[in-house]
Parts: sequence; structure tokens; C-alpha cells
Amino acid sequence: MTTDIAQLTSHGAIFNPNHRMLSESITTGLVALADVVVILGSGLLICLLYAQPDADGLVRYATALLVIAYLVVQSFYIAGLYRFGAILSPSQQIGKLVSICAIIFLVVVAAGFALKVSEDFSRVWLFGTAIVSVGLMGAVRAAAVAIMRRLANKGRLTRKILVYGVGEQAERFIAHVQQMNAPWNRVVGVFDDRRSDAGPEIEGIPFLGDLQGLIRCAREIHADDVIVALPWRDQRRITQILSQLKVLPANIRLAPEPALLGILSRSINYQYDVPLASIYDKPLSGWQAIVKRLFDVLVSAFLLLLTAPLLLALMLSVKLDSPGPIFFRQRRYGFNNELIGIWKLRTMYVDQQDQDAERLASSDDPRVTRVGRFLRRTSLDELPQLFNVLIGDMSLVGPRPHAVKAKAAGELYQDAVGEYAARHRVKPGITGWAQVNGWRGETDTREKILKRVEHDVYYIEHWSVWLDIRILLRTFPALIKQTNAY
Repeated sequence: MTTDIAQLTSHGAIFNPNHRMLSESITTGLVALADVVVILGSGLLICLLYAQPDADGLVRYATALLVIAYLVVQSFYIAGLYRFGAILSPSQQIGKLVSICAIIFLVVVAAGFALKVSEDFSRVWLFGTAIVSVGLMGAVRAAAVAIMRRLANKGRLTRKILVYGVGEQAERFIAHVQQMNAPWNRVVGVFDDRRSDAGPEIEGIPFLGDLQGLIRCAREIHADDVIVALPWRDQRRITQILSQLKVLPANIRLAPEPALLGILSRSINYQYDVPLASIYDKPLSGWQAIVKRLFDVLVSAFLLLLTAPLLLALMLSVKLDSPGPIFFRQRRYGFNNELIGIWKLRTMYVDQQDQDAERLASSDDPRVTRVGRFLRRTSLDELPQLFNVLIGDMSLVGPRPHAVKAKAAGELYQDAVGEYAARHRVKPGITGWAQVNGWRGETDTREKILKRVEHDVYYIEHWSVWLDIRILLRTFPALIKQTNAY
């Protein structure tokens, strides 16, 4: 059975990939930022309206507010008030919020007396700031929940969930999610390869096909979570299913069953108010994705400005060396296994170009032009991919995108390495962990592509901004030393 988008629509499922779930980390971060703004804004406003200090006095008040804001935010984090579940239940957290603010207020008063600076501050200002800030922070949380519910009910804020399994375990999980007061959690469809007694729906959710149908559906709707709801005693089947699901850029979870806890190497997390075993986490989500995107845009824009004269000179060299266009655009696999068009400086004669890379370039390849040899050896033919980074198809650092028919020892990459598609869980990069560790160039053996994939998976699982910076700094020396680029 194939996934039918019309069928999803008829059940009210949210499948538009442009409708994203505001991640838990972003939500909590925005609420924390709002708390800081509330404290600073209300404190400065009361200060200007009542205390009316001079320039030096205003600096003192602003400094005190910064200290208070820091103490409040840190205390809220420690007390768990910035947990996603706590933000969703503001009425249950108001007592804790008031208590923490009262304690911080007493600490600030005591510190003022101990440091003999209490006379420098207005008591009305301090009391007024405390009362107004607490009220506004409670209002911010209520408004945040109201906005989230409104957007969720309009289908603009969703967490798209796919379930594998049609037994009692799946039914219990789906029923529980439906009973939650969280309209952004949407179970889109149910899948299973052993549909012996399953009907067209499971707890009102459409049955949409087998495991391959789930993978296709997850890619098409950009699913956030895939829940495997099978008896944990069936370890062999679960392992086989998880090995295929790991290629998806989504969170892969096991529905709860305590019998198999001993074999899990990952944590048990509470999500949808039930314990779920975390198997694979969605890479680069929330603030991580925002930080990486900002890093890509700023650095690629800077590099384009810096290398503009060089790029123009290389473009002229390509044009003068052989007839044909300056650029070569090739289809390659990108994020979520989707095809993207990457830009390169042309390095082959026009009539001998290989659009799908059925035959990889090798040493002394007659198809490569004179200028093309230099460009390939120095990797300067990849320079136009900075434009791919700017438009969002690629990242500066990530697994290198491969052409659709690239082969290792005569086998397509995806056939040569079982977990090859797992490298598509993040955007491809101009450079990567595999490249700076020497795994670049011709793939005439299966081991070479296997090593590339191993390094790419390591990068995905250990990503950080510092790792990206480290790879970028190592890229130039690696290009100078390389001997296997054709």
C-alpha cells in the first residue's frame, strides 16, 4: 500500500512540510528571553517614572536589574520552570514562580544591606519591579500557551507522529496522545508489515502501509517522531526495523514496555506524558539548527566576498581553456535523501560530462580539461557551492553530497553500505569530517566509501559549532596534502 496524501487530508492530518513544530528547546529559550525582557523592561520603566535617576544612577539601576534577571533565570532553570511541560501548565507553576521570586527579592534586599548600598536604590522601585515582573511573567506563560494552542488548532504548529505497529501497544499509545490536551501532537498514520487483522483505521488513525511506506511518508511530510510500538521481546524484528528507520531525520522512539529496559543503551524520556525509549535523536533540531544556519550564512557570505576576485579569475580560466559553459550543475542527494542541484566550476569537456557520475573521475582521466585538473586537485571547483549554502541546500560542513549513480567498486553507494542513507539526516557540506581525515577522491574499493560513511555518521552524532570550526580550519591543510583528488 502506498501513502495517499489525499487520505491523510481526509483525516485532518497535518502533512505540509512548511508547517513546523516550534521545538521544545526554542519554546523554553523564548520564554526565558521573555522573562529577562520583562524584568529589565518593567524595572527600567518604574525607575524612569518614579526614581528619575541621573546618568550614574541609571547605570546602577540597570546593573542591579541585570543581576536580578540572571538570578531569576538561573533559579527557574534549576527549579524546572523552563521545562516544556512546566510552560504548558502555567497555573500549576505559579506558586513555585512566586516563591522563587520572593526568595530572590529577600536575597537582593539582604545583599543591599550587607554591601551598604541599599540607600542608593528606591524601595518603591524594588517592590514595584518585583510585583510587576511576577505578574507579567505569569501572563507571558499564559499567552505562550494560548498562542501555541491557537496555532496548533489552525494546523500551523504541529508535531507529526508516525506509528509502526497495529497491536495493543500501538492502540494504547495513540489513545493516550489523543486524550492529551496538546493539539500540536498529531498522529498522522499507522504502519505495519504484518497487517493480518488490522482494519482501515487504528484508534481513528488511518492505516497507511508497510515499513517502506512509513519511510516514504516520513520523508514526504517531514515527520518529527516515529514511534515503534511492538512487543519488546521481539528483539530481532525491532532491531531490523530500527536499522532501516535510522536513515530518517526524525526522532525514533520505542513505545513503553518495561521488559526490554536492560538492553537499551539510550535513555528513557517522558514524552506525551509516557516514558519512551530514545533510540535515535533528530539531529540539529531547535537552537542547534538555528545556530548552524546562522553560522553557515555569515561565514559563507564572508567567504564569497573574500574569494570573489579568485572566483572571477577561475571563471575566466575555465572559459578560455575549453568551449562551453563556466558552471556545471549536477543532481546529488541532499538532506532527507532529496535531490538538490549543486554548482561547480566545469572541469570536463562539455561532450564528455557525466551528469549522474556513473563513472567517477580517476588519475589522468582524459575527460578532464587542463584547468579542470588544477581545479579538482585544489578543490577550487567546489567554490560556487557557497551559493548552495546561502540558499539553504547545503551547509559549510557536513557529509559530502554524492551523485545519484556514484559507485564504489562497481556497486552503487547505497548498495555497498547498508547505513549509507543515514548520512542524509543533515544537510550535505562543502567539506566534512571524512574529507579532513583523508577519505576523499576515487572510491575504487568498498572500504573507501565505508570509511567515508563511518566518518559522516560520527560527525552527525557529535556535531557542535566547535567541531565545524575545527573542520574548517583543517580543510585548507588537508587540501594541500591530498594526493587522491582527481
